[in-house]
Amino acid sequence: MSLLPKEHGAYGQIAFPILTAFVVAGVSTGGLLIATAVVAGFLAHEPAAILLGIRGPRAKREWWRHAVLWLGCTLAIGVTAGTGALFLVDVPARWSLLVPLAPTLLLAMWTARGRDKSWEGEVAASLAFSGAAMPISLAAPAPAQTGAAVAIPFALLFAASTLAIRVVILRVRGGGNAGSTTATRRATFFLAAGAASALGAACTLDLLPTSTFVASAPGLLISTLIAAHPPAPSHLRTLGWTLVATSVLTAAIVVATV
Repeated sequence: MSLLPKEHGAYGQIAFPILTAFVVAGVSTGGLLIATAVVAGFLAHEPAAILLGIRGPRAKREWWRHAVLWLGCTLAIGVTAGTGALFLVDVPARWSLLVPLAPTLLLAMWTARGRDKSWEGEVAASLAFSGAAMPISLAAPAPAQTGAAVAIPFALLFAASTLAIRVVILRVRGGGNAGSTTATRRATFFLAAGAASALGAACTLDLLPTSTFVASAPGLLISTLIAAHPPAPSHLRTLGWTLVATSVLTAAIVVATV
């Protein structure tokens, strides 16, 4: 058994926003410390799940000592890096640290309840990862609009695709759940339509650069298509690579237009 996170898609969710923020806004010591804290928090999840018994009593019994050591080290690194970032980031920009911190606390709450795999837990994780782009950008320092132009497209891509993939799974899990499938599909459509409308209004009012809408479009579109015409679960691997390609496209648009 490995103490590394098993959610392979999460590796992309954590890497794309952080790397894109560095490319767009520039690399800074504060930004590197924020990225370190985010990665440490990500690596702390699996040992925490083991110690909470979420991975089963056998895993908790056999991996207790390793999990305690791993969790202690990752938390120590995360807290140290986060504290360092707090002091290095300019005072007017410190509010941006709350952007990834708020969903991280929600994820911790769902994990403590054993619901880290629920849609709430997965969406909270995706928002925490994408939200890290905001303080990393402001630490450079870059304008808040730049941080938002990086974070928002990835947040929408990750959140919408999480719901869309759940549509695929709910159609067949336990013989299928028509009610949950329909509700999740509608939630995906509502999120995509609501986000597109809100972004359009924000860009029209010059609250956000137009590039934010353009970069968000591929993720919202592909998630809508997946929810509307879900493939068979046997195609989940292909679906995963499709979302990776969409993440690459989103990053390319952000880098080219912001």
